[in-house]
Amino acid sequence: EFKDRRVKVYKLNAEGQWDDKGTGHVTLNPIPEEQSFEMVVQCEENQTMLLEHRVQRDIDYARQGETIITWCQAENPDLALSFQEAAGCKDVWNRIVAIIGAREDQDAGGGLQAMQQVEPLQLPEPSEENMEAILKAITETPANQREFVATALLKDDYLKKLLAVFEEVDKAGNSKACILFFELFKHIVLLNEISIYEILFSDEIFKLMVAVFDHDPTIREENKMQHRAFLAKAKFKQVMDIKEPGLVKKIHENYRMIYFKDAVLLRFLDDGALNTLGSLIYYNNATIISHITEYPDLVRNLFKKINAALRSIDEYRESGSMDGGKGSPEDTDAKDPFLFLQDLCNIVKQMQVPQRDSFYNTMVEADVFSSVEDALWAASPQRYPWVWQASVDILHNMLIHDSALLRRFLVNRIPSKKSLLTRIVTMIVSEQCTPGLVHQLGEILRMVLDPDAMQTSDKDVFLDHFYSMNAAHLEVALTAEASSTSTGSGSGLGGVAPASTKYNAVEMFTMCAKQHGYRAKAFILGHGILQKAVKLIAVRDKQLTLSVIRLIRTCLGSKEAAYAKRVEQHRLLDPIIELFMQNGARYNLLNSNVIELIDLIHRENIKNLISYLMLDHGAKFEKITYVDTFKMLAVQHKTNTEQDSTMDSKDEKMQPPNDGINEDANCEYTYFEGNDDDEEEEKAPDMDLDNENDGFIARKPMEEDKEEEEDDLMATISKRKKGGKLRKMKALPKKISIANRKNPLDKDVVDMESESPRKKRRVEDLKT
Repeated sequence: EFKDRRVKVYKLNAEGQWDDKGTGHVTLNPIPEEQSFEMVVQCEENQTMLLEHRVQRDIDYARQGETIITWCQAENPDLALSFQEAAGCKDVWNRIVAIIGAREDQDAGGGLQAMQQVEPLQLPEPSEENMEAILKAITETPANQREFVATALLKDDYLKKLLAVFEEVDKAGNSKACILFFELFKHIVLLNEISIYEILFSDEIFKLMVAVFDHDPTIREENKMQHRAFLAKAKFKQVMDIKEPGLVKKIHENYRMIYFKDAVLLRFLDDGALNTLGSLIYYNNATIISHITEYPDLVRNLFKKINAALRSIDEYRESGSMDGGKGSPEDTDAKDPFLFLQDLCNIVKQMQVPQRDSFYNTMVEADVFSSVEDALWAASPQRYPWVWQASVDILHNMLIHDSALLRRFLVNRIPSKKSLLTRIVTMIVSEQCTPGLVHQLGEILRMVLDPDAMQTSDKDVFLDHFYSMNAAHLEVALTAEASSTSTGSGSGLGGVAPASTKYNAVEMFTMCAKQHGYRAKAFILGHGILQKAVKLIAVRDKQLTLSVIRLIRTCLGSKEAAYAKRVEQHRLLDPIIELFMQNGARYNLLNSNVIELIDLIHRENIKNLISYLMLDHGAKFEKITYVDTFKMLAVQHKTNTEQDSTMDSKDEKMQPPNDGINEDANCEYTYFEGNDDDEEEEKAPDMDLDNENDGFIARKPMEEDKEEEEDDLMATISKRKKGGKLRKMKALPKKISIANRKNPLDKDVVDMESESPRKKRRVEDLKT
């Protein structure tokens, strides 16, 4: 009778990592008609179904160590059961083997015979003479009896004895015997048994085992890798003071398994062995990260070493010794803490979410961001590339996990002039960084500025700070003297800026225009970013030109009328159309981007831009026949023109006749009821829109304007007199200059005795 066993269910994901699906109890439900059974696992927390699997003959099952059973199906992902007790795993495995063995022993009549007892496998004594027999015994063993092969290899230090024989034939130079050993150990590794891997990757025999694979007959002699010689040069540097012997052992095992998996086993393309080694590496990494998280002192000591490394960089820079000689931070252990922290973050990104949370919270408590900020300000990316690469990897991994961790730090650092955000922005548009590093910095800035990931409390403060203090660095890159090459060695902002820095600045503004709405619009229009960007087309750099077109397309695609007005006022599409016409009918990225831009203007029916394009470039567009975009633009322009003329005629017909009745009916009342527009105009100076910077410039009213307003007022009064609507007014106020007119409630302006009682009451009410 089967007893329910507690297990964990794992599923292999697309990245080759095992995902934990939950913990429950496995039950075996027999299927008599198929002489098999079904494994069912229910979650112990909510009783949901974690696994329903029917044991079948055509499925490849494997037992991994004492407590794990895995199986692989053709179209479904690999699954694994990890048992809490080894006895439960053994019980289920024996039942699976019984089913598989019974299926193999079916007779011709279809009857099912009981599985015969499999005798333990006996391997010949390890010696040079018995090598062929040993190889034959292992390779001819059926797949369902691999467990017995593993048992035989683990008995009496059989593997160690085999390697001792190999060492003798290797020293003797017996190449034929060495090739036999290579074939033998290749099959041993591909048995995919965890218990065998534990022996092969131990301290005692790993280097000798790897040396067997130096004799791969499929590789030419001059191309063979000397694995043993390479590993002899490897040195273990203990940056973090880990005193747990078991943990140090797992670190060594991980190094060996990763090397063997990537440098040796990858050539054989065995998915089973690769997945098993990947699982072992994953579990070891999880143990290492858990230990580090549980002991915060280890993390604090690590950051002490990082800060000491930063001090050594500062001292070396201040001394002025830039020859890279002895005593520089590269020749000391300054870089090891950075590289170790970088490796830790790369390992953690493969862990489950709870482990990542715990690890990164520990890093934040140790003030990891302050250390990264100090490192990026202290080190030049050209002089200390390892500092920048490690720091950028750390930031990127933490942002992928939770961008709020870094953003909270950046908000707290707003008052600082040397903040991490400022350093990132300035280096994006600097030629000091390599293209790959600039791309990573750009990704970091995009994730930091993503408004959807921001908390409501910090969103306004953070974005306002960016546009008031940091966006100007991007603008400076646009206006710096341009170089037509994509690389350069200028001194940075304010010098000769290569096209790559301008490209990065334009790309950042494109991202801002797409995500930040009115803030980006205010900055782009207020600082003339579109005009400055279009001027960069003269640099004649393909990538830069395409980025400028993308910026304009993004702005127009936001459906903000202010962008379209700016493009029309400054004729910003002229250089793009000119370049498009020079390109001719060649089908390339420039051609596609310009056509897409014109199509956007047509689809959104941006009338002022359609009119601008057709009036200025309509003759050029008539020659383009290989696409219908420009013909459709012309049709849309014609439609818009007809609609505008129709609306104008309707407005003229709907305008009422000017017979003076409506104007004069309430003249006496409206004299006091009317808005004080004239007084407001006197108090607020006229505002003229300056086309150069789209700012508002205040100016005083000119004398001509005053005289025209006075004439208009007197003409209106004369007209109303002719209509006879002012007969009730006993006295008309004196002619008042628009520029000097006082408040109509003033007694010096309105003669209270000459007005009707009704007007007097109205004035008193208004005063109240």
